[in-house]
Amino acid sequence: MAARTLTYTIRMNEVPQALHIGDNCIPWSFNSGATKLGTLSDVVLLGKIPSGALITSADVRFGAQASAASHWALVLLGIDALGTFTTIATLIASMTASTTAATFRLVEPTKLSLSDDRAIQYAVLALNCTTGASETVSFSIQGSAYYLTDGKNV
Repeated sequence: MAARTLTYTIRMNEVPQALHIGDNCIPWSFNSGATKLGTLSDVVLLGKIPSGALITSADVRFGAQASAASHWALVLLGIDALGTFTTIATLIASMTASTTAATFRLVEPTKLSLSDDRAIQYAVLALNCTTGASETVSFSIQGSAYYLTDGKNV
């Protein structure tokens, strides 16, 4: 269970794009505002990616933080019929947000392949705090993830 789960609503309310054959993008520019982030198991939900997609690239940029470092991972979360999240893949394992801005990139493309019997045929792209420090206010994260689809999975 996450200490705090924030939803990047612009992308999380959308159906994952699978009907568009070719490149698809999930961009984000997120600022936590007055909500503190950076403790163990904080999660920011960024968008949905359909089963069968090939995630070709991802860039994550953390703005300078006011507090001590926190460590994050860019992950894919599977969802069961009850709405429970489970990490099914880690795209970028170790990202450190600290007092200086930093950018991280996905090095190897990843195929999202969910079993056909799953009720929900997409995964949620998320940032997960793996090692927390003291929380910080106005936590800023920018980035994008690109994936390819063949238009067959929805």
